[in-house]
Amino acid sequence: MKPYYYSARFIFKLLLMAGISCYSGTPASALDASERTFIWNEAQTRMAAARTPDAYLRAAQTYQKLVDDGVHNGPLFYNLGTALLQAGQIEPAIDALQRAERFLGAQSDIRQNLKIAMARKANIETAELPWYRLVLFWHFYLPAATRMMVAAIAFFIFCVMLTLRLLGIQRSALNAVLILAAITMILFGSSVAVSWHQEATANGYQLIQAPTASK
Repeated sequence: MKPYYYSARFIFKLLLMAGISCYSGTPASALDASERTFIWNEAQTRMAAARTPDAYLRAAQTYQKLVDDGVHNGPLFYNLGTALLQAGQIEPAIDALQRAERFLGAQSDIRQNLKIAMARKANIETAELPWYRLVLFWHFYLPAATRMMVAAIAFFIFCVMLTLRLLGIQRSALNAVLILAAITMILFGSSVAVSWHQEATANGYQLIQAPTASK
């Protein structure tokens, strides 16, 4: 029974660390809600009116103000990444779109823009997403919040099954559920921890003047 006990302790620590990390690492805001709303609306207006790389760059710079203030969410990073892509800022565009994916999951519009950005980076007509995204589908296709919820549910099931086992109930089905729950916790819990680390260590974008003409 000791191996299960230590496994439970390890997985609990992993989930606890992942949960705490989801609420840490974000700088204190210097803007109030009304100021953030004003900047968001300004960025949206600039984005809608943009027709040139320079105009898209100005929209991206406005979105960037919110990121610098500690606003981290999927729609913001998607719009920022799309503006950067249209402005010809390929590297930061890919990064912003990947950050959007952490919050929103693998949505079709995010994936399409990622493919376009990767194709432009490689200077080819079309590009496919890396193969490992399919192997690690739960990490790239599900939002971080969903992965955290799955890990928490798996942890609850693991605790219930472990309690029944410690009470002397020996069933093959119980052991199978116990092992499956442990594997699910490790996969999804570590996935959330990786996403948090990537987000916590992400740097601001050094935006340069957009080219005079798009490709």
